Amino acid sequence: MVIAVESLELAEKAAGAAGGLTQARAAVDADPNNLAARQELALALFATGEQAESMEQLLESIRIDRSWNEEAARVQLLEFFKTLGPANHDVMAARRKLSTLLFA
Repeated sequence: MVIAVESLELAEKAAGAAGGLTQARAAVDADPNNLAARQELALALFATGEQAESMEQLLESIRIDRSWNEEAARVQLLEFFKTLGPANHDVMAARRKLSTLLFA
């Protein structure tokens, strides 16, 4: 039940960001270090079904500044992992990359 509620909350959050996909992508293109825009882009991509690219955006945010906004990128990435499940191919790939970023 808890996972269903969390999934619904994530879906609502992502759906709200989906409308800003073009703007978020333009903001990230203009300033790759704009982590707020990168976070919005990740949510918008997730909402449109582009999970792998959404996770890549969050991984890049972690690479740029892991502690930004109380580790918002890592927290969001873990939400994506939980929503998609551990057997999801994109989740498995992103987990490996996250481990490399955090422990290398």
